[in-house]
Amino acid sequence: MSPSVRFLIAVFSIILLVCVGTIGYNLIEEWSLGDSLYMTFITLTTVGFGEVRPLSDAGKNFTIIFLIFSILTVGYSFTTLITYIFEGILLKTMRERRMTKNIRRVKDHYIICGCGNTGREVAHEFKRSGVRFVMIDIDPERSEIARDEDVLFIQGDAVDDEVLLDANIEQARGLVSVLPEDEANVFVVLTARQLNPGLMIVSQATEKRTIGKLMKAGANRVISPKSIAGRRLASIVLRPSVVNFLDVFVESVEGVEVPMRLEEVKVAENSPLIGKSISESGLGQSTGALIVGIHGPMGRTRVNPTATSFIASVELQENDTLIALGSQGQIDKLKGFVKRGR
Repeated sequence: MSPSVRFLIAVFSIILLVCVGTIGYNLIEEWSLGDSLYMTFITLTTVGFGEVRPLSDAGKNFTIIFLIFSILTVGYSFTTLITYIFEGILLKTMRERRMTKNIRRVKDHYIICGCGNTGREVAHEFKRSGVRFVMIDIDPERSEIARDEDVLFIQGDAVDDEVLLDANIEQARGLVSVLPEDEANVFVVLTARQLNPGLMIVSQATEKRTIGKLMKAGANRVISPKSIAGRRLASIVLRPSVVNFLDVFVESVEGVEVPMRLEEVKVAENSPLIGKSISESGLGQSTGALIVGIHGPMGRTRVNPTATSFIASVELQENDTLIALGSQGQIDKLKGFVKRGR
């Protein structure tokens, strides 16, 4: 039972006790409602004042029973009030202030709009990857991720400009919109693109007809969970070994030691490798990592125009993203090599 519910029960018990005491003295002693209410309060609070008038035997017996219930009810109410203050309002206020302060200071982070099933999985993956992110949802009680003390969370409608600004969208690196309604995702993408033109925006689309609208609104990528789920189910049936192989590298499987991993490494604007092919740069020989793909700035796979050439002959351009396979040490060497050229 939540502290708020216990608090309401305690308040109702006190009110009920006052009513019972007032009516009891009125009927038993035939006092006025004012005298009965006064006698009820001095008995309930145990202040030690004398009776309004001498009590009859029935009145004394009623007072004894009423006093016992008063002590139990007041004790429960006092304990509940303290619990409500410290576990409810006080802790919630302190958490909100601390969270607001942390959100104001966060930069180069990601924003997740929606904490439903999809948003929860995105948040878990971000936590595993160690990236900073802020979640936004109008109804946080529907997801346990909002109760995680390590997650920066804002309660509000992501469609609202002020809410996105509170999430420090102007300093953010990317935004993921996974609201249940496609129309809401369109508004979020449109608003986010206006507030931060350079933002990386990914959105989900329940209906295929919404994909084009989201792209026009400013989304870099649009994902259809139904389509992805269908293709993955088919791949598991048709190519189970390939899927299992990729799952080991892409997903962090608990309890399984993975010596190799897939990682992406961005080629910065000042990288000495720009204009060189992978074979010319000596990237593979120097780091031991295997480059399995090259993506351009817009996320499209880059290949050499000649059909007979290999990926090693593709010239690197600024803001390319290398998809590499290797151990953690090899990936670290690759990042340094791409940055310094050695």
